[in-house]
Amino acid sequence: MGCSLAFYLASAGRRVVVVDRGRIGQGATAACAGGVRAQFSTEINIRIGMEAKRLLANFSQATGQTADFRQVGYLFLLSTSEERERFHEAAQLQRRLGVTDVRELSPLEARAIVPGLETGDLAGATFCPSDGLAGPNDVTYGFATAARRLGTVILEDTTVDGFLDDGAAVSGVRSAAGELLATDTVICAGPWAAAVGARRGLALPIEPSRRQVFTTDPFAGIRRDNPMTIDFHTSFYFHPEGEGVLFGMGDNSVPAGDDITLDWSFLDRIIAVAQRRWPPLLDARVKTGWAGLYENTPDFQPLIGPLQPGLWIAGGFSGHGFMMAPVIGRWLAEWMLKGAPPVDLGAFAPDRFAAGALQPERNVV
Repeated sequence: MGCSLAFYLASAGRRVVVVDRGRIGQGATAACAGGVRAQFSTEINIRIGMEAKRLLANFSQATGQTADFRQVGYLFLLSTSEERERFHEAAQLQRRLGVTDVRELSPLEARAIVPGLETGDLAGATFCPSDGLAGPNDVTYGFATAARRLGTVILEDTTVDGFLDDGAAVSGVRSAAGELLATDTVICAGPWAAAVGARRGLALPIEPSRRQVFTTDPFAGIRRDNPMTIDFHTSFYFHPEGEGVLFGMGDNSVPAGDDITLDWSFLDRIIAVAQRRWPPLLDARVKTGWAGLYENTPDFQPLIGPLQPGLWIAGGFSGHGFMMAPVIGRWLAEWMLKGAPPVDLGAFAPDRFAAGALQPERNVV
């Protein structure tokens, strides 16, 4: 998120400094699955997904770098009539907004898309072939490299220790590199956004939540053009990655926190689900795994906008930060430069929980 915002601000002539406590792209972004979709339940997220696909398809023209964007599609598998109805309503909204290629499928039609898929117990499915996958490292370093060419300074392995004050306004940060004065400061700290905000006395409703991902050795049981496939009821998902498979699943039993220790025993639970849904995975040899973090809010929508004079936030993306970053970076830059966002971002207002104005996202994996 920070590298995207830096690129768009620098493109408009602003002087930008990015401060990262580690290495850029090596936090939550490095651990994500790289999905990009417009199959959401809220209008604003559908529009973001549509724009993200457009920007990523033209990423090399804007930045000079590849996004490794592959429009292999997203296939959602739905187990209950309630899930089918929910996704039916979402698909209707998506089509009204211009996602013309989203389709509602029967279980047999879904099975025809992915060889080996078990669909006998499904209620239905949805498929959008223009959704797909992009490279987290490609996009992050693409934005960072382009931003640096425009004069952006990126300070890596540099902690932020506090905020500078100019009366009631934030005027920069205190960091391990010294005091950095700024007209505008933006918290783009992903799962650690609440901890950063606490240094200003803010209670940001963002909680980190561990997710675990595994990859296999080269595996002939999946085609390179197979879609990102998600068993929505269990959150088990898989997609082609290189010559193998990348797969994972949520774990609601894990308490909130920033522990990214990989729990290999969790693999057994994933395999049990795969045996019922996509048995070919059992023939693949697991090569490696890692744990990363979602940054969840109570309504699974991000916090975007001003917090205090001179202080902004773009965080709490609830697992959608990578796919939203190209768009939110651009829109937030315009908001900061022109005084208003190019679209209504009220659903993401940082104070919405106190105001009770919520538009929760329901299509969360």
